[in-house]
Amino acid sequence: MASDGQNTRELDLASRTLVEERVRSLRRQVKRELDPDDLVLRPTAPAARRHLFEEACELYWNELNWEQLTQEELCDEGELTEMVFPGLLTLVKAWLPRADNGEPDRDREHRDVAHDFLLWLASRLVELRIKRPEDGEDRSQIQGAIQVTDDLIDLVSYRLYCISDGEIEKLVN
Repeated sequence: MASDGQNTRELDLASRTLVEERVRSLRRQVKRELDPDDLVLRPTAPAARRHLFEEACELYWNELNWEQLTQEELCDEGELTEMVFPGLLTLVKAWLPRADNGEPDRDREHRDVAHDFLLWLASRLVELRIKRPEDGEDRSQIQGAIQVTDDLIDLVSYRLYCISDGEIEKLVN
């Protein structure tokens, strides 16, 4: 029987691997280097980092639960992830501000928090993929959560790795 510590390590490894694979794929598609960890000039203070991260997690749960209750953003192609998580994506955008010249504003950003949250999303996606419906949970509800969480990982990655609108357009077409 695996211990909780071992399960946590396995989940951590799986989520890190998922993010690394996603970044490698983005790197190949946009044909340039993408590496936010080397660019954190001012790490966020530990208390602020924890607070911002927890706020993002809470927004994820609130916006996902609201969508599951209302199914407002459901369309023939699936969920419209940008519309499911408007507050969360606004928060991520605020963590990664741009200077007037369009470059990342390294003095005001919280790139480390965005990276922490990206890893958390990957962990959540791994958990969802191995989850089995229990206690009346609807399989389609789990599938919807998988879809929007997977799409959200892409949207956060685009912002974190400074993928331009033109590059995003090429990626999704």
